[in-house]
Amino acid sequence: MEVKRPDGVEPRPTTESYGGQARSIAMTMIVKDALLRHYGSFKAAAYEMGEMDQGQLCRDLDSGKFKFERLELCDLAAKASVCRALAEAFGNTDPKARVQRLLRELRRAVEDVAEAVA
Repeated sequence: MEVKRPDGVEPRPTTESYGGQARSIAMTMIVKDALLRHYGSFKAAAYEMGEMDQGQLCRDLDSGKFKFERLELCDLAAKASVCRALAEAFGNTDPKARVQRLLRELRRAVEDVAEAVA
């Protein structure tokens, strides 16, 4: 029996269609870093966000599914810290800001490696 093949090429999603998720994950990584710097731990940050579970907060930030309305529950200094971090990351396109952003990403990667080794 002969196998029938479709006449046209089957459309497949390109990697460009996943760009939104990658951008949201990058944005939540900045929020994650700012919250950690402000509160000192995710446990404290989660508590301030309506007694949210620490594990859920980390999962949401890591996956890019963090809901920014949670930030409304934070104190004003935490909101300012997050806004400042986002402005530094996305607001300036000058070379100095780019270098600072790369250094932050490098530090975060080194911390991830240190956690994995420990």
